[in-house]
Amino acid sequence: MNTFFVLISAIFIMAAACYMIYMISHPLEVTGGRLGRLLRVPEEAIAATFQALATSGPEIVIAIQAVFYKEADKACSGLLNMGFSAMDNLVGIGCLGMIYMLWKGTADKEEVLQISGNVRGGLFLYIISSICLCLFVTFDYEMDIIESWILMSIGIIFVVSQFIIPKRAAKKGELTSIEDEEKSSEEPLPDTTIGFMGQLTSNGFIYAFCVFGLWIFVEECLQASFMMASVGIVSIAGVLIMFTSYVSSFPEFMMTYRYAAKGKKDALLGMLFGSNVLDLAFSGFRCIWTGEPIKVVAGELLPIYFWLLPLSAVLIFGAIYMGKMKYKHSYPLMVGYLIYIISGFILL
Repeated sequence: MNTFFVLISAIFIMAAACYMIYMISHPLEVTGGRLGRLLRVPEEAIAATFQALATSGPEIVIAIQAVFYKEADKACSGLLNMGFSAMDNLVGIGCLGMIYMLWKGTADKEEVLQISGNVRGGLFLYIISSICLCLFVTFDYEMDIIESWILMSIGIIFVVSQFIIPKRAAKKGELTSIEDEEKSSEEPLPDTTIGFMGQLTSNGFIYAFCVFGLWIFVEECLQASFMMASVGIVSIAGVLIMFTSYVSSFPEFMMTYRYAAKGKKDALLGMLFGSNVLDLAFSGFRCIWTGEPIKVVAGELLPIYFWLLPLSAVLIFGAIYMGKMKYKHSYPLMVGYLIYIISGFILL
């Protein structure tokens, strides 16, 4: 009876946290887009940087929260959640976006998926960072400070590249121009310095306030995950792959829905790939902050589940590069993803 009560309470807390994150993620994403327009960044670059940072808020909060845990299984929760969330974003939510585009008629099932250069760059850097994560973690089940800084450096390189590549691409007409965005935006860019600084400050304050709200509700969700693991039916790793990673990926899911409804596949995929690179960049945050290595507490099958991150990304990248990736392939990928999370919940 006590176990049943704990499980029901944890699920209720997670559901409430999901709803609050859902409420917060909307202003977070809107203000992220405004900040990007204020800094005159094209839409695809906004999706890969500001919106990716906004939607990665819950995952980053979990990684930061891991700093305060002393128990080894809880201290590695940020790292594990980053890996599982990356699979959610790349295959799960990405395929859902493609399937929704098919359902809405903004794409054809036989259409070959083509993406812009800066989206390919994001996917390529994600492949590098996910391979590094696997090499660092799956052999000795530990991540040290040098390895953590390598992942953080890849994230920094990604952000810088997303500000450089789009400017060159915009000149070639590959990305949405700033002028076109100003015409379609409900809030035009200010034409005075005072107006610019005022909007930048106000939107920045809203953005920070939303992140603070995320911190509170993600913390509640994480505690609920530990509650479920405490009854001994499933491990913390199992709860993270099945429940917590879903909650932390809610903002990505919402933004995917909005981009898919408008048929903006580059912005959609750019946001998801960017979120993954930023997630993995913060996976070793606890080690960077404390200087202590992160010891990963998980089952012997963890290497298999982690190595599927770069493997799936390489297969998708290769199929896109060779022009073999079609929208209809989202269906079998989604089936594989469901097998991944359900088996991980049971076996990890």
